[in-house]
Amino acid sequence: MTEQIIHHGYGTGLMRRVRKYLSRKVERIQRAFGILQFYSRGFKLHLSALVVFSILLGLMETFQIVLLYPILNASFDIQDAGIPFFEPLYNVVRNVIDLPEVVTFCLLFIVFVFLTFLATITYRMISLKFTRAVIVRTKGSVFDKLKGSDYRYFVENKQGDILYNVVTSPGKIKTFLDYSTRIFSDAVVIFTVLIALLFMSPTAMAILLTGGIGFIVIVRIIGNRVSYFIGKVQLRSISSENAVISQYVQGLRQIRSVNADDYWKKQYTAALRNYWDKYVRYKFTEQLPMTLLNAVFFSAIAAVVIALYYIHQDRFLYVIPLIGTFAFSALKILPRLSNIGSHNMTMMDAYPDLERIYHFLSDSRYSTIGNGTVEFDALTTDIVFENVGFRYYEGQNLIEELNLTIHKNRVTALVGHSGSGKSTVISLLLRYYDVSSGRILINGIDMREYDIATFLGKIGYVSQDTFIYNASIRENIAFGGEYTDKQINAAAERANIHTFIAGLPRGYDTIAGDQGLKLSGGEKQRIAIARALVRDPEILVLDEATSNLDNESEAIVQDSINRVSETITTFIVAHRLSTIRRADTIYVMSRGRIVESGSHDNLMNMRGRYYELYESSG
Repeated sequence: MTEQIIHHGYGTGLMRRVRKYLSRKVERIQRAFGILQFYSRGFKLHLSALVVFSILLGLMETFQIVLLYPILNASFDIQDAGIPFFEPLYNVVRNVIDLPEVVTFCLLFIVFVFLTFLATITYRMISLKFTRAVIVRTKGSVFDKLKGSDYRYFVENKQGDILYNVVTSPGKIKTFLDYSTRIFSDAVVIFTVLIALLFMSPTAMAILLTGGIGFIVIVRIIGNRVSYFIGKVQLRSISSENAVISQYVQGLRQIRSVNADDYWKKQYTAALRNYWDKYVRYKFTEQLPMTLLNAVFFSAIAAVVIALYYIHQDRFLYVIPLIGTFAFSALKILPRLSNIGSHNMTMMDAYPDLERIYHFLSDSRYSTIGNGTVEFDALTTDIVFENVGFRYYEGQNLIEELNLTIHKNRVTALVGHSGSGKSTVISLLLRYYDVSSGRILINGIDMREYDIATFLGKIGYVSQDTFIYNASIRENIAFGGEYTDKQINAAAERANIHTFIAGLPRGYDTIAGDQGLKLSGGEKQRIAIARALVRDPEILVLDEATSNLDNESEAIVQDSINRVSETITTFIVAHRLSTIRRADTIYVMSRGRIVESGSHDNLMNMRGRYYELYESSG
């Protein structure tokens, strides 16, 4: 009884493990099929053409084998040998073409070789166009996803990972699709050749099929268990390499200033070694299938000869054409089996990237900022923050019960210690994030009801870290917008930068350099102000625009700000309090709340938080 219970328990446990294993397999297949459907959607015509030409290619390759047999028969002058299944076809050819038999079948062989060539290049062209179409669309979709992602995505993900998603991963998709179409074509050819061999010699076909199945099983084990794992490790390694390089280039000034280049070299070397160690393992396992296949192939040829010798000892001469046809068939199958092996491993290496892009494009976590339908034309009233609260995560309230008013055609300033929530207020105004509670009213309408594009089109924004890219000063001011030279020049004059630009050797066509390296901090800030003004904004937002400048540059930039803020609703977040003394209203922020407000003189007379900040900054 006890033994029965033990055996029953063991059997139940085994069945449970088998079901679990099969469930994982089915789930993996479904996931893979879903991912492939995701990438190939909309390309039914391409896929249908690939299927048709794969079948044609298989038939052409098979006809070469079928025609080789009578050529060898005629060459050895063996009259009694033949393959009953194909004899009717051979007789039709003999009756239609009145030439010596060996010449007839050789000419047909040449024709089918040429047709095979045409089918092959046509198949490759369709395959390449299919791959190109998928890659172009996928890369466009990735950028569209980035464009439509909330600002939170760029805050919560490393720049190296983002670059990898856009640049590197789609290239691996190309590899996967390219090799998968080749595998499909090779599989069709192998199948049709094996069918032809079945009618010629079931014994030869059985030996070849057994060797091929054994080879494919080994390749699948290596490909699925080794290549996929190494592919995931390589993916992480390359992401790390991209991240190190990106961070090194961005922080070069600070890195050089503390002589930390060697530390970053160590980081980069570690990332390189991590990748290339895995690369050696991957390449080694990738070359195993071909080496193994050579052994299987030549062993199979010898085994077939031995088997046919013992089966047909009395008339072995008659099976020489069959042996030759079998060898030719094996040579047709050999490179394709090898390709299936190496291509499968390459695909498994690339598959993690397909999963990565698929999950990125399917991820809805960073698409929470909804677009409104009301077009924003002009600012007609004050901007009111009404009981606004904001938090990234539950229990982490960065702003609570915030109430402030940005008065129309006035200068409003926001000050406070670092971490008080000033930059978060700017982010909410620019709709990088939506408020967690309360609302922001613009023209008496909740700003979430406005169309984001039309609203941001009326905002001029200048930050402390000005983005200048490697293009002309004209292009940096236009920044993707369509503006006339007159508009650009006028904006530069208002920003107090026109005289400087006009004095450059090429004027507005002067290249600014990568990250504006050819310009000083003050010059970059004034170009940024011109960039904001050329849009003819209703609202000018200045986020600590002078905090990184020396006193002389600050004075020039401040003069530009003072002049333009006389006619535009201006909201300033300031670190240096001396720059906002002329503001109409100053709000003092602490721990996510407004604690004081008033003019500079009023706040100084109150001798409260603003007074302490101002005195400490002096």
